[in-house]
Parts: sequence; C-alpha cells; structure tokens
Amino acid sequence: MLTPAQRHFQKVMAERRGQADEESDIQRTAHEQILHRLRMDLSRLSGVQSEETKAEMKKSMLPEYEGWIEGTLDGDSGRQDEVITRLMVWAIDCRDYALALRLGRYVVRHGLTLPDNFNRTAATFLTEEMSKPLLTLAAADADADLSSGIAVLDEVAEIVADSDMPDVVRAKLCKTRALARRSATDITTKAEALALFREALTRNPNAGVKKEIATLARDVKKLSADGGTGESDAASTDKTDGAAEPVTEKTTAASAAGKATARKTTTRAATGKAATRKPASQKKN
Repeated sequence: MLTPAQRHFQKVMAERRGQADEESDIQRTAHEQILHRLRMDLSRLSGVQSEETKAEMKKSMLPEYEGWIEGTLDGDSGRQDEVITRLMVWAIDCRDYALALRLGRYVVRHGLTLPDNFNRTAATFLTEEMSKPLLTLAAADADADLSSGIAVLDEVAEIVADSDMPDVVRAKLCKTRALARRSATDITTKAEALALFREALTRNPNAGVKKEIATLARDVKKLSADGGTGESDAASTDKTDGAAEPVTEKTTAASAAGKATARKTTTRAATGKAATRKPASQKKN
C-alpha cells in the first residue's frame, strides 16, 4: 500500500509529465518507476491461469497506482501512457466500473492506443468489455434484473458516441442497454428499450433481438392504450362487475314473477276443472 508521501509524489510527477513539453530527469525517472511496477505486476499475473483470481489480484494492485491515476487525469495532457491504458483494462476486469469509466473517458477522448496484444481501439474494447458481464448474466438468467447497469452502460454510450467501431460492437452495446431496461414497468423506459433493441437489429441483423422486439412492442402498445399505467383495465373490470349485478337481480326478479304467474295460472286451471266436474256429479245422483 502506498504511503501518503508516495501517493503525492506519483500525483505530482504525473501532472508535471503532462504539462512539460520535455520530461525532466526526475519526471522520466518517476515514469520509469511506475512502468517498472507495472511490469512486475504483469509478471505476477502471467503466472496465474484463473481469470477470477487474476481479477482479484488486479483489484488489490490498483491502489498502488492511485497517485499516478489522479495526477494524469488532473493534468489532462493526453500523452500516450501504457500505465493508464493498462489500468483501464484492469479496472474493467475487476469490475471497478467507476474507475473504468473515469479512465475510459480520458483514454477515448485523447485517442490513446492500447498495447498491441489487444488488437482493438480503446473505444471498441471499452464498449465490448463493459457490455459482456450483463450479456452473460442475461443469457444465464432470462428473469435477472439488470437495471443496476443502466447508468453505467448509458455513460459508456456517451463516452464512445463519436468513436469509430464495428457496427456489431455498437449493436452489442445497444442490446445490453435495452436488456438493462427490460424489467421496467413504465412506458417511457420500455419504449427506450424497444428503440435500443431496434437499433441493435439495424446495426446487426444477427443481434438476436427479434423476439424481444415483438414482446416489447406488444407491451408498449398495451401500456399506451392504458395511458401508461394499466389502470384502465382495472376500471373496466370494476365497471363490468358493477353492471353485472343489476342484470342478475332483474333476471332473478323476472324469474320469480314468472313462477308466481305460473302458480296463479295452475290454480285457475284447477278451479275450472272442479267447476266442470260438479254438474256431472249432480246428474249422476
């Protein structure tokens, strides 16, 4: 762990490296020292096969570069620096997204290049690697709530908005941002998700979002018909239920009246038969 004095020295040297046209011997030495630390850490990582273990190691290593990070961002020179680009990658790998976004914004804005073995621009790498965890989770659990990733992914989209990258990569970001909104219940967020899914499909016909588009389109249409709240269904149900009661009562009353009329008619018929039989009886007697 860095001491406060070491952190301050790193910060000052990083700031001065960005401000000066030419590095002084002290600044050059400071940069060489931080590069040496990076090389040593990379050597340690190369001896580990587990990506999960590597991520934990990177998480523990990052605090050793805090001063250099702060000084570089404050100096804002945009000078090419392998230390900063590597640390952006590490921050993504160990899911320190707050730091990854700070470094990513700086690296992308100044057009810094990643080490040769990455074979991607910084913007492409940032987009793909920040999207990957949520895409993996969505594939593993169709009902997973990914809403916690909305703010992070929206910031990634803002950072790389003007960057050139393959359409399939930007489609991946659109899809991930849409998936993060899929659990929403309000029409605004669902409409945003639908638009993002459609953009993903436009950029990559094989994005695998056609089913989501069909489902969301129905949901948005239904919410739009309900005024965005779904309350009209309940109101309609209440109205129907309320109207059904008088009809039932009226039918019951009519049925009762019919039965009374039937009884009255039967009584009259019986009386008439009795009157007819009486003269026959008198004649026989």
